[in-house]
Amino acid sequence: MASIQTAVQVMVDKLVADMQGEQPLSAEEQALVSNAITKLADNEKLEQAVVAVAESHIDDATTALQQAAQVGQTSLQQAAQTLNDNGTALEGKAAKLDRLDTMAPSLARVEALQGRAFNNQIRPLFGLVPVETANSNVQYKRSTAVWAVYDHSGKTYLVRPGATHGANQEQCRLEHLMLEHNGSGKVTTSTSYLYSNVFEQNPTSKVYMYGASAFLPLGTKDNPADIDYDVVYSTQDSQATAAVNYGGVFVRSQGFTSLTKPKQNLNARDQYGVLTDTSHNYAHVAVLYDNQKHCLVMVDENTSLLIEKYRDGNIVTNTAIANQSELQAYVDARDFTTVNFIHHLLDQPYGNQRYTNKEQKINTSTNSYFGYFGVFNNSVKMGGNKYSAHYRFTEAQKLEPVNYFFTSNSACYKVQNSNGTMNGEGEVTVALESMSGELLGMYSYRTRAANAGYDGGIAATAINCINPYSHIGLLNEHYIYNQYGLGRTCRAF
Repeated sequence: MASIQTAVQVMVDKLVADMQGEQPLSAEEQALVSNAITKLADNEKLEQAVVAVAESHIDDATTALQQAAQVGQTSLQQAAQTLNDNGTALEGKAAKLDRLDTMAPSLARVEALQGRAFNNQIRPLFGLVPVETANSNVQYKRSTAVWAVYDHSGKTYLVRPGATHGANQEQCRLEHLMLEHNGSGKVTTSTSYLYSNVFEQNPTSKVYMYGASAFLPLGTKDNPADIDYDVVYSTQDSQATAAVNYGGVFVRSQGFTSLTKPKQNLNARDQYGVLTDTSHNYAHVAVLYDNQKHCLVMVDENTSLLIEKYRDGNIVTNTAIANQSELQAYVDARDFTTVNFIHHLLDQPYGNQRYTNKEQKINTSTNSYFGYFGVFNNSVKMGGNKYSAHYRFTEAQKLEPVNYFFTSNSACYKVQNSNGTMNGEGEVTVALESMSGELLGMYSYRTRAANAGYDGGIAATAINCINPYSHIGLLNEHYIYNQYGLGRTCRAF
């Protein structure tokens, strides 16, 4: 018995042949007929039913049709169940996705706890790349005091005061530099000899010793957000040291003629409680930094108008300040940070000697010291001619002080003799803290003698600086057995 597909195909062929004359089937119509044939061939039960009808087997046809209907019904039921199952699964997944929004605060808290746990670890420092040349000549020594800004990019901008004056070796110069974020080296912006008897208005290679400086992120007059770092000097107006000969503040790239002399003894406290210093003392200078405009702001000595100092020049505003209360009100209404400059000549900063509890210069390898640079317990120890100073420039482009706490322990040494030999050693631990009390990082370094019967250098200030963003800093023990110039970059892992 021929299949229904064969029979129908014969009919189609005949139909096509009959209509090839005046009205042939179109290609689309032929495709429809072909698809119909295929559908019929795919349903075995339907084919059996049609064949049975053709052979007058009505009962068989009815049974076949019922079976075909049952198969279709079963397929529909299975499809419906599959859709229901998929819908349930999707609803469950959607509910889980909805929970992600509620998980965000918890995830942030976990990340914060992980960061805090990381910062709570005391991490040892590893020396990386020398940034100076070791030499027995005392003129190769470097200051262990620094003025630092830790940029959120991981780079560190430093002022290294001169270790001495009147010398002809570069390593004892006043230096303004940047440490790379990976500790691969330094980039020097300026390096200057210090002289007590030479005054230059635009210092390039020579700087009058009686002055101070900083290295700040400054915007431009037209675009305060166009920030770059530049050196800012505080200087006398001539070769004289008295307050009456104080000249003012100028940005290095703008030159001496752009200087602004702040109104003497007109001061205000910033949001951290740090008071500006306009005493016109050559070693103690502190001015306001505007965290919105990224410029220095001071009241002009002659006009009492506020002057904004950018890296491409000054803006003389129309705002007049008559007295301290007006200045304080102006500062309180805005976002200011007081910047304490560091004196050009400072070979070693001050700290407390453990044995006496008295503050003194940190200049002895056998003493243990403790102390801080920053703002603590209503006391400010930053810059000037006694202290290092540490700031950070955050991702929010805000300059703020950083508290730099340190404590050291050093062992005595004894040169070899008939009673034997004792080698000196020392260890220092440093903690960095934000103004809000957040621990930014803790670091340690240990030093030992390089020769039998001698010391391992000054441990207390060996970690000159350390950037809490990149964990890159500068190590320098000042002097180890007949060698100065020991500075090298360092890293905590």
